[in-house]
Amino acid sequence: MTTNQANVYIDFKENPKLIRSSLEDFIPFKKSPFVDDFYTLIEWLNGFTSLLESNDCTFNAAEKNTDKPYPYALKCSARVMILFRNIEENCQQRSIDWLMQNILQTVVSTKLGFRAGAICLSPAATCYLALGDQPDTGGIGQQVVLNLFAYGKNERRCYENMQQVISHAHHCLMIVNKMIKNGELDNIYR
Repeated sequence: MTTNQANVYIDFKENPKLIRSSLEDFIPFKKSPFVDDFYTLIEWLNGFTSLLESNDCTFNAAEKNTDKPYPYALKCSARVMILFRNIEENCQQRSIDWLMQNILQTVVSTKLGFRAGAICLSPAATCYLALGDQPDTGGIGQQVVLNLFAYGKNERRCYENMQQVISHAHHCLMIVNKMIKNGELDNIYR
């Protein structure tokens, strides 16, 4: 990221006004309603009411769909990297497992029947330099990769479905954030 100024890291907690102008993958699609919803999600994640944050995201435009379980001509995808605002929490495997389990459980229990999109989760190993850069210094941890997929018979439908997927992801993350605020994460350590 240091070799390409267009991809330099921006701390959106410190610079929220840059969200709508610096996410280069979304700029060509800025007139599509899903982009505004994505910006709103990133603004909330990095805003003062969230106990989570994001540190990376991407968008891949509509392309030929090769995902056999989804009988649509096109697909598009987005990715959001999510971590706890409390950096030390990201180095606790039980906390990461709790976060992934609760995001997944919320996703599958709140949007039944929508077949033109998917939300997938995976962990990503991360070195939190603020805590050290060696395994025994506590800086080695994880974050959650949230992959968002939408499908459609044409570009318009694909992007309309992405808007639904983003809206659902935002709703689910807000539920999980409330769970953290209510002490449910703390309860796994008691």
